[in-house]
Amino acid sequence: MPKGRPVDPKRATRKTGNRPLPNEAKKARAVSPIPVKIEAFPPPATLPVEVHEVWRAVVEDLGGANHMRASFIPQIQAYCEAVAIHAQASANIQQFGVLVKGANGVPVANPLIRVQKDASATILRYAESLGLTPAARIRLGLMEITGMSLLSTLNASIDGKN
Repeated sequence: MPKGRPVDPKRATRKTGNRPLPNEAKKARAVSPIPVKIEAFPPPATLPVEVHEVWRAVVEDLGGANHMRASFIPQIQAYCEAVAIHAQASANIQQFGVLVKGANGVPVANPLIRVQKDASATILRYAESLGLTPAARIRLGLMEITGMSLLSTLNASIDGKN
């Protein structure tokens, strides 16, 4: 008995019988989303309220990739705090301007620019270590390949062995 689909005479070219008709695309397989338990990792009480949405977005992103672990909480908290510092520094720079009066009355660069720059470096460092940037996802093997991430496959095989 031959394997594969039965031969369809309307599609027969080169005697394979399985060639698609012109302008007929393959149907994509439906991929069911992985359920995410965001309530398992609520924002800490010490985290500023302004960045609770950032916390939830990070947890959802990591949980959606079946990647969220309780050991990531300090890193996510540091990331969110850096986002809060960056937002605060940016708001103050917008309010007071890039140049402010120095001690002698001479315009100098706003010292909050350095705070903003340090916070952005911290944000980027934590985002890369958590796999929140596209480059970090590729490097860590989290980028989705044909509907399923490599990490999900690894986690499933590890969970199956335990």
